[in-house]
Amino acid sequence: MTPDPNAVDGRSGLLSYFPTHRRPSRRPHSRSFHFQNLRRRTPTPHLPVMEEKTVDTPPSEPYGVLLYYRFTSVPDLDHLLSFYRQNCDSLSLLGRVRLSANGVNVTVGGKLSCLEKHIDAVKSFDTCFEGTDFKLASCNYPFNDDVARECGFTSLSIRVVKELVTFSSCPLLTPPDITNAGRHLSALEFHSALHTSDCISGKDDVCDGSKDIVLLDARNLYETRIGMFETPGVETLDPRIRQYSDLPSWVDDHSEQLRGKNVLMYCTGGIRCEMASAYIKSKGAGFENVFQLFGGIQRYLEQFPDGGYFKGKNFVFDHRISVASSDPKILGACLFCSLSFDDYSSRCRCFHCRMLVLVCSKCQTDEAIYVCELCQRHGKSVESISSSDFGKPKELTTEHERVYCSSDAGHGKMSALQES
Repeated sequence: MTPDPNAVDGRSGLLSYFPTHRRPSRRPHSRSFHFQNLRRRTPTPHLPVMEEKTVDTPPSEPYGVLLYYRFTSVPDLDHLLSFYRQNCDSLSLLGRVRLSANGVNVTVGGKLSCLEKHIDAVKSFDTCFEGTDFKLASCNYPFNDDVARECGFTSLSIRVVKELVTFSSCPLLTPPDITNAGRHLSALEFHSALHTSDCISGKDDVCDGSKDIVLLDARNLYETRIGMFETPGVETLDPRIRQYSDLPSWVDDHSEQLRGKNVLMYCTGGIRCEMASAYIKSKGAGFENVFQLFGGIQRYLEQFPDGGYFKGKNFVFDHRISVASSDPKILGACLFCSLSFDDYSSRCRCFHCRMLVLVCSKCQTDEAIYVCELCQRHGKSVESISSSDFGKPKELTTEHERVYCSSDAGHGKMSALQES
């Protein structure tokens, strides 16, 4: 696929002023439990379960966020579901837990002491969790109710799902074999490879020193707009996708940029690279040398607090919104005025596709309608919005609900909001 010569640069945008609906009034918090059966694509005895619990006051003890995933065979989903329901409830954890026959994907918040107890309980639950990378970070309690609610941190949601992350919206595409994922590189190994622009050799993999290194960012456009790796002499490929399920199509269309290269991949915490690297390697000859940053950008910034080769902020899917290094450099820019800006806390979104967009405080108004650069590139603008649509912004979907939006090829595509 060749770049669109009429593409709108990410540092410009369209803004117009029309009356829109007001946000619904904020409902008071209450302590409650809610269980709901959600529909699955295929019949299964394990019905997805969602447990929601809200809290009234912040904890008096230090607060934190825990992220981890594990691809492993789960012989008894019912037993695993019961464990997470009982454990998370007893420790008053809030956030998202996704369970499948292929493993777990967890992002939860709570008292640091409770999160540490949760880690110990998971390790003791089954030997299949041995080697799991538990990423625990201390942070402030989520005082912004709107952001916390949108990120799922005002309740506990536990679901049994078909896929831990939605790799592709195409039902005909078979998910890649996760056992064929790219080799893990520690933060130090990853940094060293970028620093020397040299090959990496390991016990199981031998890189061809004649092959060039190329960096592949497996994240969405709104994430890369505020932070990404920038390394002199090393090409960084930014797919500029709206959601992760668009990545397979991008890889198919740009495979020649990856063929014969040492491909170094990265994402927020690692799980998206597992699937994507396996998909790239499944293409066969010329795609053998694929590597991924173990623990993602989060582990890299822990190893290199000054940011190292990562510039800007690391977008995260919880109430923190983003995590910065000690480097004050701002990579993002306001969609409208192009001034340096990288704060998504206002949750401004594209009218058409609902993707997050960067709009500085000076350019924000209650009546503003924003159109993201991807929609602009595909001919959508403020002028294309029917007058009957004013006051009817598209509703935000929950994590596994689908919305109809256009793809790069111009065909309809089903997408989903998802965590890293």
